[in-house]
Amino acid sequence: MKRLLATLLTSAMLLSALAGCGGSNNGGGSAASGGGDASGSGAPSRGNVMMTFGTGDTGGSLYPAGAALSQLWTNNVQGVKCNTQTSTGSFQNVQDVAAGNVDVAVATADVVLNGYSGTGNFTEALDNVRVIGAVYTSVSSGVALKDSGLQYVHDLKGKRVAVGPAASATENSCLDAFAVMDITAENTSLENLGLGDGAESVGDGIIDAAFGFAGLPIGGQMNLAATKDIVVLNYTQEEIDAILAGNEAYIQSTIPAGTYNGQDYETLTFGVKCLVIVSADMDESLVYDLCKTMNENSADLAAGNAILNEMQDPSFLCTNMPIPLHDGATKYYTEQGLL
Repeated sequence: MKRLLATLLTSAMLLSALAGCGGSNNGGGSAASGGGDASGSGAPSRGNVMMTFGTGDTGGSLYPAGAALSQLWTNNVQGVKCNTQTSTGSFQNVQDVAAGNVDVAVATADVVLNGYSGTGNFTEALDNVRVIGAVYTSVSSGVALKDSGLQYVHDLKGKRVAVGPAASATENSCLDAFAVMDITAENTSLENLGLGDGAESVGDGIIDAAFGFAGLPIGGQMNLAATKDIVVLNYTQEEIDAILAGNEAYIQSTIPAGTYNGQDYETLTFGVKCLVIVSADMDESLVYDLCKTMNENSADLAAGNAILNEMQDPSFLCTNMPIPLHDGATKYYTEQGLL
């Protein structure tokens, strides 16, 4: 009798394990397909889903954003367990999602657009990448010492300027902006320094200004403002219009007053949305539930990480995307009247 009970128990456990195996492991990813209730009107019938989330360097903005979403989905989406994975940033993340090495990732909109269209640093179009939402805006933030007399970015011609690491998003955005103002390596000293080193060099009087292209506040610039009187450099509206015309992924933005110590004015600038991306092959019902959970918990996300404040605006979350939304995302946002 004991042997019969043991046999029945073993069989039941085996059947349960088989029923819980949703999806297949593809590279580092395992986004399950099939079985979900994409209407959102009940618990999906999919099995367990193991997802790998590509983020970025632990010192940047991509990592905390990805970690927060990973935790949210693990805690709130039935059957989902999401693990974060560091990366070198947006370029790698777009490649990894397209290749199936990760299931989901965060990347800046300009890099996502380049990957989708096969431009920039991409040698082929990765047109199987889709967006499911936006999480924050990376903005161009340039700082100088207040006693320098500098006020606008165009004042930097002929100066010494830190433009971020070589081939970084910061350098790319600086070059795009500077081209509008005829600031070049021939008439201005453009130094490849990290965001922290650049801001520190401004404080030491080694260079005149330093830029970052990241979520606000930028750590190095915040540290500088804590010890020195700084100015956050402005753009004119005409300059912003010209910068946006040169890159369809860029959006007009501002650096709110009070972002940095002593900054009592709003600064006009430009930025780019940081997007959550997946493969077009990801199960529609799963994407529906991921989007639903992001939207319904945006206030909690912002409370836990100020960089995610913009997610509380549904129009920011799901509109003005440079590439198509995933079908599951389109279904959810349309049902909510957001598209």
